[in-house]
Amino acid sequence: MALKMTALAGVAAIALVSPAFGQGQRTATPAAKPAPVADLVKSVDIPYQQFTLKNGLRVVVHTDRKAPVVAVSVWYNVGSKFEPKGKTGFAHLFEHLMFNGSENAPGDFFEPLKQVGATDFNGTTYFDRTNYFETVPTAALDRALFLESDRMGYLTGAITQGVLDEQRGVVQNEKRQGDNQPYGLTQYKITEGLFPADHPYGHTTIGSMADLDAASLQTVKDWFKDHYGPNNAVLVLAGDVDAATAKRLAEKYFGGIPKGPESIVPPAPIPTLPAPVSETIKDRVAAVMVSRNWVVPGLNDKDGTALDVAAGVLGGLASSRFDTALVKKEKLVVSISAYNRSFSQLGMFGIRAIVRQGVDPALVSKRIDEIMADFIKNGPTADEVSRVATTTAASTMEGLESVGGFGGKAVTLAEGALYSNDPGFYKKQLLQLAAETPASVKAAAAKWLSRPAYSLTVVPGPRDAYANAVVPPKVDVPPAADVPFKGTRGPLPGVGTVAGLSFPAVQRTRLANGIELVYAQRTAVPVTQAVLSFDAGVAADVPGKLGTQQLTLSMMDEGTPTRDSVALAEAKERLGAEIGTGASNDRTFLSLQVPSANLAPAVDLLADIAQNPAFADAEVARVKNQQLAQIAQELTSPQGAGDARPAAAARAELALCQGAGQW
Repeated sequence: MALKMTALAGVAAIALVSPAFGQGQRTATPAAKPAPVADLVKSVDIPYQQFTLKNGLRVVVHTDRKAPVVAVSVWYNVGSKFEPKGKTGFAHLFEHLMFNGSENAPGDFFEPLKQVGATDFNGTTYFDRTNYFETVPTAALDRALFLESDRMGYLTGAITQGVLDEQRGVVQNEKRQGDNQPYGLTQYKITEGLFPADHPYGHTTIGSMADLDAASLQTVKDWFKDHYGPNNAVLVLAGDVDAATAKRLAEKYFGGIPKGPESIVPPAPIPTLPAPVSETIKDRVAAVMVSRNWVVPGLNDKDGTALDVAAGVLGGLASSRFDTALVKKEKLVVSISAYNRSFSQLGMFGIRAIVRQGVDPALVSKRIDEIMADFIKNGPTADEVSRVATTTAASTMEGLESVGGFGGKAVTLAEGALYSNDPGFYKKQLLQLAAETPASVKAAAAKWLSRPAYSLTVVPGPRDAYANAVVPPKVDVPPAADVPFKGTRGPLPGVGTVAGLSFPAVQRTRLANGIELVYAQRTAVPVTQAVLSFDAGVAADVPGKLGTQQLTLSMMDEGTPTRDSVALAEAKERLGAEIGTGASNDRTFLSLQVPSANLAPAVDLLADIAQNPAFADAEVARVKNQQLAQIAQELTSPQGAGDARPAAAARAELALCQGAGQW
């Protein structure tokens, strides 16, 4: 269900969007207790059919008729872990080359998609895969499949020396941009610190400048032929399409592409450091960063899910142990997080803290180790495990409302097919999540996080020398070698008539106090969204006190008279509710997103936050300091330093925050 609230002439308004409820359900007294997480995960389902073409291409189909669009997702079983020594960065380089046109569709890959109104079109590369995705009107599905199949089967003729040099430069510039962000070199140090140099996960996906510079045109084409055949790919179609149509179109556009060599997944054992390692580097940053890092099992190991929960309890929730102790109570850090990045063969568990100005980083390290030791010894509580599981399940449900994009149904099915040979693997993960207990999480943490850690500290200062970009040598190529091959598949398919949209009926009423209530009903996922909107925005900030609105919004979920900030965070997590704030120049709003089974208590919570923010002095001071640190950090980034307008606004907010009580 979706709820939308709009405020007119200074009056607040509420808008709701939700799944369908029977009339009896609407009038029934809502349950006060949160729904069990096991019930939430059972409601998550993506029915699918699958088949395999003779050339080995796996095709997965999910039918969702709520809108006349289809999400197309192609995942290749090739990522940076497949790169041997001397070819690091090749998978990512090919992600760019495959956007640069193919033999029968020369030029920018995106342009024919933009012409038909496609959305969510992009591609990514990581250790385990390269993927491409777009969401197109159903009438343009032929065009999208023609384009995807052409770069799968008819790409190399379009790769000329000029194209290679151009895209190599793009990738190298992308590397420079990432390196020059605050803490941009940590990814290299952590990877090198955790893995042997010859380990498949032992180099970053962006690769080596030297390897990219050394790549010849023939070497690059050979890499493509070895890895990007249909038998190393998964095609997922999700949306306004059925299996019969999908099979006909897959055969038409992909069936003629011959098999290629099989990508052999390299062995990737989980390394353990013989002893703790601690290193310090300098960077152009405003604050010290302290981190702990381990290699752990991946997503196909049951301990992977338990470690996800451990990361949530320690530093993934707003009420996490690290955040509660080190940010809110002891005020030693301005932010801290724990995460478990799960890949197909292993995972990387990390803790990262930004130290508050004036605090000794050694004290922060000591407290992190103490909290970790207590967690390993005693484990989490049942309530902590439940809150992590509920929050994760709710986030998954919300993402699956979309058929495409980065977290929709097509991506979910494709990831399961490629990493676990099971498009429905997401379901197993959710069921495993719901089954986690304090004992299972404690056992996994004790097994994997009591091992020696790689610790990295980043301190302000001039960077030490490191392998950076070099200007690639100019290559003189005879003109004939730089002429792309002319395609033979015929013209790009046209686009049929795009079907009209069917919007849900909108109902309107007013509450007794005059607030307008706007309601619309959707049935895609059992999730309710609500927005409470007010007629005032950034433009209403008082001159000389810019940033007042932002600070006010930052305080909205920091406590009410009956709940402090930790209790408020815990209440949201038990419901799987996301309650946030936002603004434009002219509007300010509070938003809610929650599994519909928990709607009634979530609305009560939203009402408490909207009507009774406490603005406790201690919380105001803490949030001001966090905002100060964020502003200072932004000004160390290339974007912040180079953009005068955000920098000026940041300094204005800085002045505001430094003025005691002036907000």
